[in-house]
Amino acid sequence: MSSPTSLTSISISSSLCATDISTLFAAVQHHDELADISLLDLTRFIRRAYLLKDDILQPQPHTEPVSIAPEVLPPSITTFLSRSFNISVDAVDCLWEIVKDLVWTLPSAAEEQADEEASFKTHGHPLGLTARVLYPPVKTCINPECTAWQLGSLLKKEEQRCVVVFTHASGAHPAWSIHLKCRACNTNYHHNYSVKNKLRTYYGGIPPHIQVAEHQFVELELAMQWIDLMQIAVSATNCARLYEIAQTRSSTERDESWQFLSSLTTREVWDAFVIVSLLDHEQTRGGRLQVPHDGDQKDRYTAAMCACTERIMTHGQEELPHACYGCMQVFSSPDGTLQSTEVIVTDGVTVGRPCCAIPRCKNPLTTNHRRYCLEHQNLEGVCAVEGCGRAVTSDPKTGKLRKACNDPIHVKMEAANAESSRSGKSRTQRNKIAKLDDAMESSMHDLVDEVESIPLQDTDEWYEHEIATGAVRLVQASVTTSTGVSDLAPNEPSNRDTGVPACSGKDAPVKLKAVFRRQRTNNEQLIVRPCGIISGRGTMYHHEAVSNVLILVEKIFSLPRARKPQHMIYDSNCNALREVESRGIEFFRGMGMCVDAFHHRTKHKANDTFCRERCDMRAYPELLDTDGKFYFNSSIAEQTNVWFGSFHNICREMTPVKYDFFLDEMILHRNRVTIATLRAQGKSPHHPCTSH
Repeated sequence: MSSPTSLTSISISSSLCATDISTLFAAVQHHDELADISLLDLTRFIRRAYLLKDDILQPQPHTEPVSIAPEVLPPSITTFLSRSFNISVDAVDCLWEIVKDLVWTLPSAAEEQADEEASFKTHGHPLGLTARVLYPPVKTCINPECTAWQLGSLLKKEEQRCVVVFTHASGAHPAWSIHLKCRACNTNYHHNYSVKNKLRTYYGGIPPHIQVAEHQFVELELAMQWIDLMQIAVSATNCARLYEIAQTRSSTERDESWQFLSSLTTREVWDAFVIVSLLDHEQTRGGRLQVPHDGDQKDRYTAAMCACTERIMTHGQEELPHACYGCMQVFSSPDGTLQSTEVIVTDGVTVGRPCCAIPRCKNPLTTNHRRYCLEHQNLEGVCAVEGCGRAVTSDPKTGKLRKACNDPIHVKMEAANAESSRSGKSRTQRNKIAKLDDAMESSMHDLVDEVESIPLQDTDEWYEHEIATGAVRLVQASVTTSTGVSDLAPNEPSNRDTGVPACSGKDAPVKLKAVFRRQRTNNEQLIVRPCGIISGRGTMYHHEAVSNVLILVEKIFSLPRARKPQHMIYDSNCNALREVESRGIEFFRGMGMCVDAFHHRTKHKANDTFCRERCDMRAYPELLDTDGKFYFNSSIAEQTNVWFGSFHNICREMTPVKYDFFLDEMILHRNRVTIATLRAQGKSPHHPCTSH
């Protein structure tokens, strides 16, 4: 059914000029249904038709010229446009006849953007005009105690600054940042935040552009891409490098006349990560981020990061209450009632940061160049050899203080350590470990101490002294963690089985230990559900003692939103279960404590009756499916460690605050990806109600 004024009754020149707006509107007015179409809908019609240009052309006869718009639209296109704008098919045909030449000559989005950039660069920049202007999101004062807020008067006092905006799709662009100031209360409103009494208060939500420095902004989409890249262990430095490499392919020329350079730095990537993460936390809990406005940028967010870490310690990770059919099994008990069982798996992974060389000391270092914290810094003047309390002496050749006393053996130990640091093999190993050390911290603002850098000890090491010859040899362990050891028998060199039988005809060399190098935390202990959700983590400072693992598990699953699992799987659970029973730890009463299937089958002794009878997953029917196979993935912690361990190079020079914040954020984002996967698999991830 055509409208009263049909296409056949309208005489429209085939040479209608798209730029002749009066002719265009006159033609639209001739159709009753189109007479009331808005300018917005008209431009949207033209844009959507342009996006379908190839689909319009494809069904046309092969004799149809490509450079001229077809007279008739394909039926599917007509129907789509009719439904999109709620107009009749006849109106679509009429409108197409009017705008088809305009649609066919419309520039692409890329061409339009290039033209805009060129126009602003040539004509706008000399006048102080840019395509991007960042205003505050408020036009009136929002301070409820201000008289201007009560009157609703507009903010008029302004200040503008030259800035650079790093975008996701089109590189770095010049822009203006406009600050509006309230004359009544002197609150200064910026694009991301307001400032009053030297305090920044961010607006609610996460803005589309993040201010990472006084004159630098980062597009939110770009910042999110960096966070995604960090999930696969791409460092902040490499994110900046990738961005700069990508810009070399850009056709847009950089405006070197702009006041600020458009090169991206590691610090700006890191700050974008921190700010977006903090704003995300505040948005989740319905708060507003507040940080000092004065002081150094490198210290501005430290307190806020500490607060986030503290909240995770007291309330747990976002997915602490998680449950799904990948980590919980509902089964019928012998009496016919339905019951459920939940499982967690824990394991350690070699990721660490510099720490005080005193075992179990958790005090932060004053700088990552130091071996000791402030409390123990007096030990810098004491011989580094374990058990020796004599003062260090100076090297007679260089005059520099040694880290050893004047004992000849101790001097030889320090010399062996120095030679190891200079040797080709050691240097190659360090380069392999530290090839990404410029990643997050070492090229940034935390490591600015002028003190000479001391190598970081990445493996357990000791010194063997041959009494007969007086020779001293440095020995480095091939295994960097001590997994599941007993507190009564720590993983010291003297207790380690090397697999080589001792020679009874010779005196065994004396084994000595020393702290010539900076120490790092031993490992991170992850607690993972079989579905892949990470429930929590803990830093093991000295070694992965089962007592520390038990303390960590009890602490995390005693938090307000947590539920105590029915089973804990751990590759050293036989030792852990012995400790639970010997110490009578109430929290683990009634909890199944099995060794994961792989380690139980291949790593634990067959003649260990306790382990075979008490720590075998097959002894618990609720851990098996209807076919008698394991229902839960007991190797999930080791599989997750492959991902988590990739952060070792990025984190190994981080300060404690950034270390904890970064790793917690990586877990948060990993869990969110896992939740999306579980939902797609139909495993119903959810947070059950707790009794707390």
